[in-house]
Amino acid sequence: MEKTTLYSPTSKIFPPGKCIKKATKSRLTQKPISFPENKSQIPFSPIVQATFTDADTLQVRAVFLVSTNTQLNGDKLEFMIYQNWYVDLDGKRQLQFFITYDIDDAISTDFDVYEISFKAEKDPYGEDAFKSIEIIQTFLWDIDPETSRGTETAVERT
Repeated sequence: MEKTTLYSPTSKIFPPGKCIKKATKSRLTQKPISFPENKSQIPFSPIVQATFTDADTLQVRAVFLVSTNTQLNGDKLEFMIYQNWYVDLDGKRQLQFFITYDIDDAISTDFDVYEISFKAEKDPYGEDAFKSIEIIQTFLWDIDPETSRGTETAVERT
């Protein structure tokens, strides 16, 4: 059997789904947080909260670490959010989010803390889009695409 290798003309691979344009992004730390024993280039899993603020609004907030070794565009690290709907083997709608960025994958021991907040979009399912959503998946996705890491989060209902 032959190994399949993905090729991209730009050497960047973006996640599936639709890009969410409206998101609030901020860096939470002035000084880096240190993990001196870190020996992995794989990112730490994000900490995610997902809450229905009403029947039609799913608010997602994620806190995550990014290496301080990252070369920034000016003084700002650029993030994009992709939302992907899919149907699982039981026929239920599922929802994934990908926080994308492009950074160097070197092993780091110092990290900045970032927060991103956004509302999930109902497209293409319309009014009943979130009816069966109980768990979401959220991934940090480096588009270069050496590393990514994800987590599952139970959705809170108010």
